[in-house]
Amino acid sequence: MSTFGVCGGPVCIGSERETLLKLKHNLIDPSNRLSSWNASLNPNCCHWYGVLCNNITSHVAELHLTTPFPSFYFDDILTEEAYGAVYEEAYEEYNRRAFSGEINPCLVDFKHLNYLDLSNNLFYRKPFPSFIANITSLTYLNLSRAGFMGNIPPRIGNLSNLLYLDLSDAVNGRIPSQIGNLSNLLHLKLQGYYENVDWLSSLSKLCYLHLSITQSQSLVGGMSIPSFLGSMTNLIHLDLSDSGFMGNIPSQIGNLSNLVYLDLSYAANGTIPSQIGNLSNLLYLYLRGHYVVGNDYWFSSLSKLEYLDLASANISQSFDFFHILQALPSLMNLQLSGCTLPLYNQPSFLNFSSLVTLDLSYISYFSTISSVPKWVFGMEKLVSLSLHDNNFEGTIPYGLRNLTLLENLHLCGNSFSSSIPTWFYTTFPNLKILDLSRNNLHGTISDALGNITSLVTLDLFHNKLEGPLPTSLGKVTSLVELDLSSNKLEGPIPISFGYLCNLRVIHFSSLKLNQHIDEILDILSPCIFHGLNTLGVQSSQLSGNLPVTYPSMECNETNFSHTQDK
Repeated sequence: MSTFGVCGGPVCIGSERETLLKLKHNLIDPSNRLSSWNASLNPNCCHWYGVLCNNITSHVAELHLTTPFPSFYFDDILTEEAYGAVYEEAYEEYNRRAFSGEINPCLVDFKHLNYLDLSNNLFYRKPFPSFIANITSLTYLNLSRAGFMGNIPPRIGNLSNLLYLDLSDAVNGRIPSQIGNLSNLLHLKLQGYYENVDWLSSLSKLCYLHLSITQSQSLVGGMSIPSFLGSMTNLIHLDLSDSGFMGNIPSQIGNLSNLVYLDLSYAANGTIPSQIGNLSNLLYLYLRGHYVVGNDYWFSSLSKLEYLDLASANISQSFDFFHILQALPSLMNLQLSGCTLPLYNQPSFLNFSSLVTLDLSYISYFSTISSVPKWVFGMEKLVSLSLHDNNFEGTIPYGLRNLTLLENLHLCGNSFSSSIPTWFYTTFPNLKILDLSRNNLHGTISDALGNITSLVTLDLFHNKLEGPLPTSLGKVTSLVELDLSSNKLEGPIPISFGYLCNLRVIHFSSLKLNQHIDEILDILSPCIFHGLNTLGVQSSQLSGNLPVTYPSMECNETNFSHTQDK
């Protein structure tokens, strides 16, 4: 393997410096990242941005011309709407940095190039650069999400030295079967169209395989997951999620004893084969979809498992399911959203010693269960708990007081009909997400709410809360989204709300604010200046009209999405 100098190091070859300058000439570089590509300022191209030279031969060996793409997830901290506002800002920054233009065919003049990364750029409406198939020295090629059009040329199969290939969403065409000629591949990631995957059987050295369909239809529809995958025993990571296969998961998957990561979400259907229990090295197991869990004892063999996702699965016949899972010593994340759970044999206590994330939203029992399962309250290490859309009734459960480490709490879409208890405001000092929307909560919001200073999202939408808006919310300066709409709350909006400079989304719709819109805009002007994206005030009994823009917003050209009844 090549080594690269950091201090001093190689001096680039003149002809390769000229080739880099030709390459730069055809690229559009909006943020001027390639400013160092200037022979007058620095003739040593081995020190230019994104260029690495071999420390011995001085030949250009690596080109790192990727653009970091926004990669955060809204369900980690933000709701979808707030995520959209924050993501929009990040995406605009991405657009200001991404390369576009064309890839000059002079790239093939780098006869010793072994690493090429052009991923996450904006080469839209440009054909796939088929000449890359002539750079046979490549061992690493990443063109994912680069925006090219057309088909990947079959000649890509000539790159026999490739160890790493990522063509995810690289084009809008089909994946050629000639990729099966790349017998030295260790890492293969393809997201896009392909008609069949028989060629995979030639890639016996693969350690990492990710195939999925991200387009509007699947061209492998009607095919089953090929059983020959069970012979690819070097695999450590296998992801076939959303791949459009049909039929059952082949039992041969259980032969892949080196697997650490397995994702078969929506990749097949039917009963989950017990042979998956042979995969004793698994850390991550995703079986999201309409699978059936029959015999559940095989779970007990997965002693290293940290993450289990069975969302939408039917586990109604697995009467020992929870007792088996609680014995897994490493299990940290359990996703059971949309599952059909056993109606009977519900435990009153479970000792999940390591569990930090639990999702029991949209659960079904083939019957009506009106309260939160008691065993949830014994999981004192939980950081994230989702119990939304279950129609649980009564008061907010007192047992939640045991879960003092919670950072994310989703109780929305139930039928809780109490007030928000006073203990609620002091129990969760680290809470970032609190979603109590779409319940029947009544009473006032205590000023003690300001004690939860870590909140990023507060959603109280569609309850029966009344009284004034809590002045203490001005202390929660980390807030990004605030939704108090569709309650009986009354104004005015406290002046302290002007301290919430991280806010991107505010909803006050259907409140009794009794305030002039100009007053609200004055109070929120610091939020507006710092990037407030959405202000919803529909039917809030305001006087005056909400303008499309506001003078202090002109700095960042923010536009409100708003509606208001006159």
